[in-house]
Amino acid sequence: MSSLLEVVFENVHKNNVIRLLMLQIAASSKVIDVQCSEDIELMNGDELDVNALSYLLSFDGDVSALINLNDMKLNGITLPNVLLRLVKYSEQYDIDFNFDSDEVDNIDMTILVAELHHHAKDVARDHNIANFFCGMEPASDEDTKYFTNESLGPLTNR
Repeated sequence: MSSLLEVVFENVHKNNVIRLLMLQIAASSKVIDVQCSEDIELMNGDELDVNALSYLLSFDGDVSALINLNDMKLNGITLPNVLLRLVKYSEQYDIDFNFDSDEVDNIDMTILVAELHHHAKDVARDHNIANFFCGMEPASDEDTKYFTNESLGPLTNR
């Protein structure tokens, strides 16, 4: 079974996208790399350029941005080598992040999933996001979900 976990926030309101991205990035010690599917330079020196992100959100067409983070801290747990992704299609925005759970040191999978669920619920509440879920990548696979919104998924109940 894959050890790549993914947490997804669907249909993030445009006004909340930058704030949510910056919150996730602030939980990291360093942005390693940023790539964009279109010719949009998203970095200004060693920081993400908020003006370029605003332009990306208004881009006429579908676009995605991949942000490699050195790590991300969630309630005392460090998730190493996180890939944060923004996907814009039509006027909808999804934000997700994934990481290899085998790289997380000294933590039981049950505790890790509980912390991810707690984090996702807080983010969803604070950013008015109705749909969020987590599972083995791809997290959209119903059979390999740990949770969907408030409900625990099939992998959590094993």
